[in-house]
Amino acid sequence: MWLIINLFISLPNMIYNLIALFTTPASEMNVTIGILNAVFVSVIYFLIFQFLILRSHRTIDFLKLDKAFEGIRVNLAIPYNRLLKIVILLIGGALLVNAIPNLVENIYLYLEDDLLSSQSLKTINIIIYSTLTLISLLIMTNTNVVRRYITKKQAVG
Repeated sequence: MWLIINLFISLPNMIYNLIALFTTPASEMNVTIGILNAVFVSVIYFLIFQFLILRSHRTIDFLKLDKAFEGIRVNLAIPYNRLLKIVILLIGGALLVNAIPNLVENIYLYLEDDLLSSQSLKTINIIIYSTLTLISLLIMTNTNVVRRYITKKQAVG
């Protein structure tokens, strides 16, 4: 199944690269790299198709997948509180990953410009992104407080 999904994702890209390879004027080096890239991807797809689909019985025999295989049940049940803590950490991390580059960029732009020019918008951006960074760090470090607040609001509402 993953092969079909990967094929639908990468096949249009490969076709586009081949069309671009032959329609745009390029140096001999770019043409060679493009052809090698297309051949490499085609060979990989052929090998995957050959060994994982057409000759899958050999793979099963080699890995001994049909012999002495016990069905082990994996319990994936996660308690609600733990799942809520994980989600809160992910949200705080996503906010932090979004805020830090913007904060660094605005500090850099603030320091690069002349000090005589108007800095009000850059100062506001620095304050906003530093506040967002602080809030995301507080969310990540105080997951229990946020979790209790969410569960209390659910019980009331």
